[in-house]
Amino acid sequence: MHVEHLFVEAAASNEHTPTVLIITSVLGSIAGVWLLGATVQSWWRRTFGRRRDRYARLARLGAGAHLTFFVAVLGEPPAMQSSFVKEDYVEWLASTDPDYDPHDESPQTRQVPKRFGVSTFIDRDYYVQTITDDDETVLAFSVTTRSRRFKPLYSYPKLPGRFERWRWEWRNKYPYPQTVQLRLGSSTFADLDPTDPDQFAGPHFRIAMGAHNHAYSEIKYGANPGGYQSFVWTASDAARQGRFGRGMDVVNEVGGNEWPDPARPPGPIEPDWDHMPDTQRFRRETEITTYTVMHPRLGPENYPLDRFGPHENDVRLLP
Repeated sequence: MHVEHLFVEAAASNEHTPTVLIITSVLGSIAGVWLLGATVQSWWRRTFGRRRDRYARLARLGAGAHLTFFVAVLGEPPAMQSSFVKEDYVEWLASTDPDYDPHDESPQTRQVPKRFGVSTFIDRDYYVQTITDDDETVLAFSVTTRSRRFKPLYSYPKLPGRFERWRWEWRNKYPYPQTVQLRLGSSTFADLDPTDPDQFAGPHFRIAMGAHNHAYSEIKYGANPGGYQSFVWTASDAARQGRFGRGMDVVNEVGGNEWPDPARPPGPIEPDWDHMPDTQRFRRETEITTYTVMHPRLGPENYPLDRFGPHENDVRLLP
């Protein structure tokens, strides 16, 4: 009986052995295929699919995220970090603030010093610069192309689905605002203009011209469709590529570095848009190389740097 029992157990063991081997073989094959797929995907992202992967990463960035999220998405820490104190930061007063005047019904502000962090991420195809607060929350970020072959597409505001647009139009009782789509290193500033000329009154722009450096930026408030963010498009010398028109003609035409200039009342001193042919030609000839997104907590008036995106002098020594 004991010998027969051993034979029965051996037969049962032999009966289940093929099934175990099959399962083990299948699991090994699945693991091998998964490993091969991960290897191929990694190789693709490093070679032919590199730019598509970078486009997808940049599309995930947004103001209000933490700096560590940018590090995770972009894949490496910033190459440069510094801090900057803006002495004239405009702070809005609440009714509970000791400096608030209850007899003054107009919006009340004060200027205070405020420290910001500035981080610059480096990739062979782009720069990403962030402006952060003390908690390392990203209040603004800029993307600059640095390659003629790297031209990310950016939409402002981001176009929602058809149902979301219909619901927005039903709630607000007028058509959804026109979406502007631009491709860095390819689109010109004239491409930002609406198709209806009656909706265009000239952009708010800033220009800086030097012996070796230049920058031209147009600023727009996004209102509700843009999440109450501010958006800036720039032709930057940090890109080291992209057509740039006759900037000094613009400076001479407007008589300064900003139009309309908030520090100067409108009138005979400052020309109106219809009498600025040099600026209009400059916008048609100049390509956008940088876009900047600002959180509602910041805004252009509190932007801590004198230009949007990295300065060519800051990044020219980096690979």
